[in-house]
Amino acid sequence: MKIKTLAGTMAILSSSVVFSQEKPKTIDLNEVLVTASRMQLPLKSIPQKVEVIDQAQIQANPSENLGEILKRSTSLDIIQYPGALVTVGMRGFPATAHSRSYTLLLIDGKPAGSNNLATIPADFIERIEVVKGPYSVLYGSDAMGGVINVITKAPTAKASGKVGVSVGNFGQTNLMGDVSASISNKLRFAFGFSRKQQNKDYRIGSNNLLHISETGENILDKKSYGDQMTNTQFEINQFNGKLQYQIDDKWSASWFSTLTLSNDIETPGNYWHSNGMSKKDIDRISNYVDVTRTTANNQLTISPYYTSQNESNYDNNTDSAFIKSKEKIKQYGVKMGNSHTWGDFRWLVGADFEGYKVASEKFSEKTVPSTPLRPDHHRNAVSAFTQLAYTYNNLFVNAGLRYNFIRYTLEANEMLKSDKKSTNYSNVNPSLGLTYKFTKELSGHASVGNAFYVPDAYKTAGLYKVGKKIYVGNPDLKPETSTSYDLGLRYEYKDYISVDATYFQNFYKHKIVNDNSRKDTTSYKNAQDGMMNGLELMLSSNIASFWTTNYKINLYGGITYYFNNEFKDKGKDADGKEITVTKEMLYIRKASGNFGVAFDNNNGFLARLNARYIGKRLENDWMGDLRPDIKPENYYAKDGYTAADKILQHPAHMVFDLSSSYMINSHFKVGFSIANLFDENYTEKDGYNMPGRSFMGHVSYQF
Repeated sequence: MKIKTLAGTMAILSSSVVFSQEKPKTIDLNEVLVTASRMQLPLKSIPQKVEVIDQAQIQANPSENLGEILKRSTSLDIIQYPGALVTVGMRGFPATAHSRSYTLLLIDGKPAGSNNLATIPADFIERIEVVKGPYSVLYGSDAMGGVINVITKAPTAKASGKVGVSVGNFGQTNLMGDVSASISNKLRFAFGFSRKQQNKDYRIGSNNLLHISETGENILDKKSYGDQMTNTQFEINQFNGKLQYQIDDKWSASWFSTLTLSNDIETPGNYWHSNGMSKKDIDRISNYVDVTRTTANNQLTISPYYTSQNESNYDNNTDSAFIKSKEKIKQYGVKMGNSHTWGDFRWLVGADFEGYKVASEKFSEKTVPSTPLRPDHHRNAVSAFTQLAYTYNNLFVNAGLRYNFIRYTLEANEMLKSDKKSTNYSNVNPSLGLTYKFTKELSGHASVGNAFYVPDAYKTAGLYKVGKKIYVGNPDLKPETSTSYDLGLRYEYKDYISVDATYFQNFYKHKIVNDNSRKDTTSYKNAQDGMMNGLELMLSSNIASFWTTNYKINLYGGITYYFNNEFKDKGKDADGKEITVTKEMLYIRKASGNFGVAFDNNNGFLARLNARYIGKRLENDWMGDLRPDIKPENYYAKDGYTAADKILQHPAHMVFDLSSSYMINSHFKVGFSIANLFDENYTEKDGYNMPGRSFMGHVSYQF
C-alpha cells in the first residue's frame, strides 16, 4: 500500500509547522522558562529535577525522531524495537510498549496521544523538557515516573524556509522541508513535511566493546553477529503546522497540528522470527489549541486538544496479507489554568477535563472476527489543582495540591467473556519543593510528591498469546501509588563547569508486577511494598573557556544509577511454607548514561562524539527453545529469584555515535553522522537486536 502524499498535504495544509531558520544557539539556562511547570517558572528556580535539551544539542547530533534525541542526550531508559516503535521509562518505572506508559509524553504541554516516540519527528522540535520524578500534582495519572514535554518551534515574523536531504546505508533516505512567514502583523504561519525511509534490511552489529560472558553472547545469539535483520524496511511521512494569531494586546491564540502517515512498516518480531514476519500501518493526527489572555501580572490559558491514532497489524508481510488486528486510540480534553503574581508570590489554579478511548478488533481471516487483545474501554477524568510559588531572597518554594476523579469503563465483550464494568477512582496528590542558593554558584534543591497509576485494560482484562505464552488480565488489580523524594546539589561557574548530583528515592504501594505462577501463562498482580533509590549525576564543562573564547570544547556526561529497585512478593521456602521474598525489579537497567565531547569553532563547524551506556538488566526468558545453548545454570538466581523463574541478566553495552556539520555560507550546510560507530551488537529488549554501524550524509539549504 503506497501513501498518497497529496492527500496528506491537503488534510493538514490549513493547519501548519513550526520552524525558524535562525542559527541554533545554546540557551541561557538562567532565562529558560519551563513550560511543563504550567507557571512558566525559571529553570534555575524549579526544585524538581528538570533537564532541557536545546536546539543546539538537537542539531549537533542528527536524529530521526524524539526517541533518538533522548537516547543521545539523556540517561533515560529508552527501548527501541524494529518497526518504528520507541518507548521510554524513567526513575525506576519501566518503558512499556503495550500498555499505557508510566512516563507522560506532552507536546506543548498537552498529551501527545501516543507513547511511541518514533511517531514524534525531530524536525519540528525547538527544545525538550524532561521532568524527572512524579508530576501528578500538575498532570494526574500517567506522570508517575516523570514528564517529557516537547516544545515546538514558533513561526517567524520574517519569511524563511529550509529544505534538506540525508542519504545513508541500509537504503536510508530522509527528506524534509519547511516554510514560515507572517501573513499580516497579527498572523503567522509555518508548515513542514518530512519523510523517513529505509528500503533495505539493516545489518546487526558484529562487535562488543565491553567484556561479555559466553552466556551474554548466547543471549544475543552468536549467529546474530553481523547477520541481517530481515523485514525491517519502513517509510514514515509526517506533516506539521502551526498558526499564531495576536487578537489584541491581551488575547492571543495558536493552533498546532501534526499528521503521521506510515503504511507497510515491516515488523520482523524477534531475531528468530518465531512469531512470523509482518507489517503494520500507523496513522496519527493531533490538534492542539491555546487561547491565552496575558496582562502585567496575570495569565489565563485555555487549551483544548484532540488526538487520534489508528494502528493496523497484518498477518504477514506479503501483498496478499489481511489485517489481523487494528486499534484506535482517541485522547481529547481541555486544560485550563490561571496564574497570578503578587510580588514574591505566584499562584496557579486550574482544572483539567480528559477523555481517553480505546477500540480494537481482531480477525482470524479477512472478515472473520476473533477474540480481541483487550476489551474496548474508555476513561473520563476531571481534576482540579493549585500550586503556589514563593521567592524570598535566595529561597524558592513551590507547593501544590491536586484532586483527581477518574471513571474507568470496560465494555462488555462476549469473546473475552467479560461484562461491562465501571470503576471510580479518586485521590489527592500533594507536592512540595524548595531551592536555596547558598552562594552565587552553589544551590541545593529538594522535593517530595506522590503519584498514582490506574491499571491498563491489558493488565485487568486482556487475553492474548505471543508464541507459546498466554497473557491474561487480572480484574482485581488495584491502582499503583508511590511517594518520591529527591535531594540534590547544583554547582555552576560561568561557562567553565556545571555539576548536579541528585539522590532520589521512591516507596511503592500495590506495585503491578508479572504473575508467572502458572505454566506458560503470564498474568498480573499487586506486589507488597516496594522501594527504589538511586543517584543521578550530570556534568558539563567548556574546557576551552579556560584558555580561549575562539572555540568551544564541551565535555559532558550524565548517569543514572540505581542502588536498589525492589519489591516484596510472596514465595515458598524449601518446606513449602509461604514466605515474603524481596525481588529485584525486572526490565530496569541497573545504570544508564550518556557522555561525550562536542566541538564548536564558532564559525560554522560542529563535531560531536557521544557514548551511550546501556546497563545490565533482568528479563524473563520468553524465547525458550530458540536459544538451546542457554542452560538452567545460566539463569539468574539472586535477589529473590531461582533458576526455575527463568530470569536472564542481559549484559551491559556501550554505543558510540559520531556527527559533524559545516555551514558553507549563510544558506548551505553539509554534514555526516555515524550511528553505532564501533558496530556494537546489542539489544534494548530481549530478542530485538539493534542496527549495526550506520552512515548518513546530510545537505540542507535555508533561506
